[in-house]
Amino acid sequence: MGYRSESDQDIDERLRAAEEIGLVVQAIMLSALTPRQRQVMELYYLENLTQIEVAAALGITQVTVSQHLKGKQRRGKPVGGAFRKIRKAIHKAARSRAGEESRYASIIAVLDALLDSSLTRRRARHILGSLSQGGRAEK
Repeated sequence: MGYRSESDQDIDERLRAAEEIGLVVQAIMLSALTPRQRQVMELYYLENLTQIEVAAALGITQVTVSQHLKGKQRRGKPVGGAFRKIRKAIHKAARSRAGEESRYASIIAVLDALLDSSLTRRRARHILGSLSQGGRAEK
């Protein structure tokens, strides 16, 4: 398989799409997460700190950091956790905006499609490519 260089326009479109996705995810984080969960997510993902470093920065244990990120089991059922809340908020937003023709709705549809458990790398590239080309994600 040969290497195909991207044009400057293709790169600009992908960067713009990535920025828009980031803004939508940030809005979802603000609406779905507690302030402490947002702090943990920002330190862990944006500052690239380890769970131990996040724990030290916030004065909590590493186990608590992990629970803020992934949740925990209560009576055998998974509860809480920033990842679960974000996934649920994206899915809810995608359902409520189905058929809407806005850029926000397109981004939410792409994010929802990317959360599909049967997602392959090829399909992920296709879904993200449709967004950078101004299209809507297919389910």
